[in-house]
Amino acid sequence: MPSTSDLIQSEPVTGRMTGTMAVIPADKILDATCNDLVERVRAACLDPGFLVIDLDEQMQTSITATIKQMRSFFALNDDHAIKRAVRQDRSRNGWQPRYSEPSYQPGTVSNLEAYDLGIHEVLASDDECWPDMPDFRATVCQCWDRYLELADATLRLIAQAAELDTDFLVDRCGTRELNSFRLLHYPEDMTASRKEDVGISAHTDFECITLLYQDSLGLELRATDGRWIDADNGTGRIIVMLDDMLERWTNGEFSATGHRVRQTGEQRFSIVMFMAVDDGLDIAPLDQFTSENNPPRYPPVTQAAHLDAEIRRAIENAEQN
Repeated sequence: MPSTSDLIQSEPVTGRMTGTMAVIPADKILDATCNDLVERVRAACLDPGFLVIDLDEQMQTSITATIKQMRSFFALNDDHAIKRAVRQDRSRNGWQPRYSEPSYQPGTVSNLEAYDLGIHEVLASDDECWPDMPDFRATVCQCWDRYLELADATLRLIAQAAELDTDFLVDRCGTRELNSFRLLHYPEDMTASRKEDVGISAHTDFECITLLYQDSLGLELRATDGRWIDADNGTGRIIVMLDDMLERWTNGEFSATGHRVRQTGEQRFSIVMFMAVDDGLDIAPLDQFTSENNPPRYPPVTQAAHLDAEIRRAIENAEQN
């Protein structure tokens, strides 16, 4: 799978998600005794290169409540006191106004607004990062917890699918220190967009896996055969994308999922959790994925260093626009 810098934004969509792609009920993933999923997960990781999860009642309820809070927050004008009181910075924490997203591809402008948080915001006692809105923090933190539970269960399945120890990935993604939880708002635009405007440009995610929910169309996924696929059948479900660190550990056997979001002219909300590897660990191809004929394709790197390098490159792209 090409890395972010090698993806081509202009490649057209040539496929759609079908019933043959792995759609797995969340309750089965959360059931630690459900052993029949490993082969299904492995097959999906190899082709098309991502998973789709049907929501259980608890997850659906939590997501619905969070979307309701997002609608209220993002409906506020940018100069509203509640929005202005929320911390803004380039560390992906707090409120990120429209057009402040870095450009993952040169010559693109991402048309979205975000509210971002991590473990420090979830645990923080100060209110600087939280909107002063009834139940916003409690609702979002509960959603964070639901995502983490599902993410850990998925990491265990993916580890088994890669023939690793069941807890290999969970143990290395345990501190949550570099996790990011993003509440994304793609505004409705009735006017014609500039040609460089996109929802978000083509990239792979920089962590281990990503869990993404979208309430309407827009997400496009790059399958392992090179086709761009409209993720229409993933709407209202959790899509699990494989990320850069997993690709490095498996020496490319499990490829990071290229993806992008197109402009649709309709308002769109998305809730995304990035499961990052714990800081300080050197991530390089594991011995079982290398051989004399298949040498390591990637040098060792830490999660923080990779994040910093990729985000810095994306910020530089945005500054050139």
